Amino acid sequence: MKAVYRVSVIKGDGIGPYIVDRTVSLLDWMGENLGFSFDFREAPAGDSVQQKYGTALPADSVKIITGSDVCLKGPVGETARDVIVYLRQKLELYANIRPFKNLPGVPSKWSGVDFVIVRENTEDLYKSVEDVGEDHAVALLVITRKASERIAKTGFEMAALRRKKLTVVHKANVVIAYRLFRNVCFEVGKKFSDVAVDEMYVDNAAYQMVLNPQIFDVVLTPNMFGDILSDLAAGIVGTIGVAGSANVGESFGLFEPVHGSAPTLKPENANPTGMLMAAKMMLEWLGAKKNDSRLGKAAQLLEQSVFDVLRDGKVLTADLGGHASCDEFVEEVKKKAFARLR
Repeated sequence: MKAVYRVSVIKGDGIGPYIVDRTVSLLDWMGENLGFSFDFREAPAGDSVQQKYGTALPADSVKIITGSDVCLKGPVGETARDVIVYLRQKLELYANIRPFKNLPGVPSKWSGVDFVIVRENTEDLYKSVEDVGEDHAVALLVITRKASERIAKTGFEMAALRRKKLTVVHKANVVIAYRLFRNVCFEVGKKFSDVAVDEMYVDNAAYQMVLNPQIFDVVLTPNMFGDILSDLAAGIVGTIGVAGSANVGESFGLFEPVHGSAPTLKPENANPTGMLMAAKMMLEWLGAKKNDSRLGKAAQLLEQSVFDVLRDGKVLTADLGGHASCDEFVEEVKKKAFARLR
């Protein structure tokens, strides 16, 4: 019997609906060829939804998301706080996983880059405990032992499966609250004797990423620093357009590209790679959760096919130095996947 997985879909704003629709179509095709299928259910959210309904994330959309196996999300615009930040906290998606590595055919000033930013996803300044008046603005920085322990465990477990090195990034020399995060991370690290652990202040970490990004394996950060360093890391590997990310908790996952909605870009010219890489991460996570090796095979096929297109360099979008449309890029990925299936 063919497995059917329910996927909630947030199309988002700007280029979001366009790249999401193409990704969903490709996933449907892959399922047909690998013996599974998806029940995609749209969960409207974002700026356009805010304008239409007066809320960026209607209750019906939240119901659709919480009733699904997994969520695939496109970028949203100015309402990001009301959509993705809210969902991360409501659904306890405490780990934001953002991998960065040199991709074939993508120009970069560096080679040999391959690291993952593991970002705490539910607190810090993004807890949204704020008071703003005409002459003052106050935001409360929240760090708890529980949140620090669970993200540290995620980071060390990932490092144990990679090159066994983890860097804790913080600013504990200036902001005392970050000392709790730092200390808890090192406490958790004692349980992972095979993982080498060091630490860096966030300003030095940014400097080292630009100067020598090859030294990093897993970078473990509080919420805001991980957000900022992720965009820096995307520039290091060539373009933010190729970066996907995962927001995961104990029982649910939401997957999205790192980039934003790019409202000034014509959607048909958008680079779908980041969205496709997010879908690849979704397939991996869902396959592991459901113990379905076909999903893992699909994830591998999707990544390899994207890499084939990038490596060939014949069908690339403008940000990658080519002249292809989003549709042409996705169709080329499909052709490469078909060739690998034969």
